[in-house]
Amino acid sequence: MKEIVIEVLRAFLPAFFGWFFAQIPKYLICKIRKKPVTIFASGGMPSTHTSSVIAIVTRIAFVSEFRGPTFALALVFGIVTAFDACNVRYTCGQLCHKMNEVIDKAFEGKDNKPEKIKVLNGHTVAEVAVGAVVGIAVGAVYFLVEKHFFG
Repeated sequence: MKEIVIEVLRAFLPAFFGWFFAQIPKYLICKIRKKPVTIFASGGMPSTHTSSVIAIVTRIAFVSEFRGPTFALALVFGIVTAFDACNVRYTCGQLCHKMNEVIDKAFEGKDNKPEKIKVLNGHTVAEVAVGAVVGIAVGAVYFLVEKHFFG
């Protein structure tokens, strides 16, 4: 059982480090610029969704030597995540901004104004691309460190 837990942890860590090395600089920059942000904020440069997933994809690519169904599944998962971040989520975020503008105009000066829609921003293509670069770097370094210490 202990071996299974260690293996799962070793497989999960690239995602955590991918998130960490993308999210922490974003958080610190927002703090320096005195912009409101939380450590789990969505959107912005770079895409932590993409960096997390691509870090796992990169580890799987190296472990499997870029072969097999596990690598293929990971690669498709990474592509879908990146596509979703810069297309579906981005478009939904833009739609929420517009809906909030409509609500503001339609209910201007009225007491029964509905609550605004929570906006979860997606990412631009550039934000996703930088997230992918961070993920590849993190996944590659993780694999090399893992290989050095665990063989």
